[in-house]
Amino acid sequence: MPTAPLRSLRMEPAVPLVRSPAEARWTLVTTSFGLGMALLDMTAVNVAVPSIKAGLRTDVLGLSWVIDGYTLAFASLLLLAGGLGDRLGARRLFLAGLVVFTAASAACGFAPGLATLVLSRILQGAGAAMFMPSSLAILREAYPQPKERAHAIGIWSALTAIAGACGPLFGGAMVASLGWRSIFLLNVPVGIVAVAMVVRFVRPSPAGARRGFDLPAQLTGALALALLTWALIERSALGWGSPRILSALVAAAVAVLGFIYLERRSPSPILPLQLFKNRTFSATASAALLYAGGFFGSVLVLSIYFQDLRGDSPLHAGMHTAAITVSFGLTSLVAGRFAGRHGTRAPILAGLSLLALGAWSFAALPQATSFALVALPLVLTGTGAGLVAPSMNAAILASVPPALSGIGAGVLNASRQVGTALGVAVFASLFHGSAPMTAVRTSLLWAGVLYLAALGLSLRAHGHAPAATSSPLQLVEAVDH
Repeated sequence: MPTAPLRSLRMEPAVPLVRSPAEARWTLVTTSFGLGMALLDMTAVNVAVPSIKAGLRTDVLGLSWVIDGYTLAFASLLLLAGGLGDRLGARRLFLAGLVVFTAASAACGFAPGLATLVLSRILQGAGAAMFMPSSLAILREAYPQPKERAHAIGIWSALTAIAGACGPLFGGAMVASLGWRSIFLLNVPVGIVAVAMVVRFVRPSPAGARRGFDLPAQLTGALALALLTWALIERSALGWGSPRILSALVAAAVAVLGFIYLERRSPSPILPLQLFKNRTFSATASAALLYAGGFFGSVLVLSIYFQDLRGDSPLHAGMHTAAITVSFGLTSLVAGRFAGRHGTRAPILAGLSLLALGAWSFAALPQATSFALVALPLVLTGTGAGLVAPSMNAAILASVPPALSGIGAGVLNASRQVGTALGVAVFASLFHGSAPMTAVRTSLLWAGVLYLAALGLSLRAHGHAPAATSSPLQLVEAVDH
């Protein structure tokens, strides 16, 4: 297996740029602002779906691709965008992603029909994929010391969680007062402000020392993610036994094997496979997939529970699940500071334990129960996720060389996205042929199992002590062992 790319990194040890605390803080605000805009839009669109259906006079199948087109593009391009960020510079990719997302938002707002809207949503997903991994890579550059970086990632996670939580309430208010197009058009001035903030506050990122774009492998990796995501999206309409779904899953597996083959032979791979020899990197990426499957699958199940079984309106259901979001945001602040001082392993293990406890506690409740009793497992779920999510981000960044921060973040986000799609698909299938409350309990019991499996994987990782690996040379050595 070629190791030239990592050896070349050894010969060029990077000296972290000295930044003032104020400059680093503005960089944190800017990346959070840009990413928060995308998350706010993504969650607000879900509320606008009925209005879009009425306004464009489309059917449910066509309407589903307003959501799924975004998801497909986003998931497919995460690895590609992470690798490009390492080669071209994280700031450049983050800025380009914001421009694409903002322009696509304007196209969504003025879309004359369904086809234009779906195409514009695909472009939105591509823009989001460009700046999602780059945002973490920029934080790596702004906070070269692991202690401060972990704290910053906690703040970043809290701010983006708040933005995502505000989406349903904000989207409902915008749609009711100004119509569904307003949730897209508002992104235009917000995006322009975000671009101006990046130009003003974020330093240019150094381009990677490696040359070449490894295009065959990048396209193969994107194809594998696209096929898998498409199969999971369409499974609800076609069923697991559909020849089209099975063919897509087989093709995705073949594309994964092709990607590995091309990366082994490439002199400048987009994803150096030696990274997976690092136990922290491989264990965290694998645990993230299981965690995301359990968590986001559970969020779907809880939405069904509140609206279909308890009869809550979408607004009331959103207010109930806000217990998860609020506890997530508050805990992220504490988790970042704790991980910066004591390492990321403890908060990951504690968070996964709380998630399992929350899922199983909810599964044990009777269908008709007061919200006061329901709130406890919801808070446990949010607290656990608030411990896990920022700590996994910090662990991944600490386990890769600085020049590979983009692809490291891309791998983590791709794992989460695949896990999310799997969790939603599998848990949703449990409602076919089962009593609704039985499906809720079964889903949450399996979510707890996924959390414990993720915990077992996390135990294989190293201690994640943040203070021990600030040197790029040491980080590269860690990849090889």
